[in-house]
Amino acid sequence: MPTWTVEVKESVIEDLRALGRKEGRAVWKLAAERLAADPLVETRNLKILRPNPFAERELRLLGKYRVLFGVEPGARKVVIVVVGEKRGASVFVRGRRFSEHESHSAK
Repeated sequence: MPTWTVEVKESVIEDLRALGRKEGRAVWKLAAERLAADPLVETRNLKILRPNPFAERELRLLGKYRVLFGVEPGARKVVIVVVGEKRGASVFVRGRRFSEHESHSAK
């Protein structure tokens, strides 16, 4: 069975860099492996989000990191739109509390 193609929005590179070299690389490696295998299956760490204009799904990694992404099933493509760190009830991206309307767009 063919694997999925995993792409990232340009802003995600900065999101990963903000996590630090070691953590950013670990998050990228795990996310790419997991999402290339099967991004559609719902598991304890891979959830479908409530309808919103930003991302369809969330992948939880290493206990505290969140990868928000969309899926294009026809093209077998996954697009990562944001990577952040979960602190309490909020996700922080590049050190700031994440809000879709601030610095990221779903384009």
